[in-house]
Amino acid sequence: VLIIKRGILRVDFYDDNKTYLKSHILEKGDVILLIKGGHGFEVIEEVEMVEVKQGPYAGDDDKTRFDPVSMDNVRLA
Repeated sequence: VLIIKRGILRVDFYDDNKTYLKSHILEKGDVILLIKGGHGFEVIEEVEMVEVKQGPYAGDDDKTRFDPVSMDNVRLA
């Protein structure tokens, strides 16, 4: 869960095969629940946010890296 306290954040969504699906812009007051697939972030305007994670967290062993989507291919939802 992300809670945006200030700023603007673009969230990029990917399926389980690392295929880019779409993006969405989050602003102050927005809340998002990330459940399935992958995601990436691009800070548009300096962001202050609260992130709530369900543990345990194994650091870098807990992550799969995605190639970021290029600005030319961003599809806003």
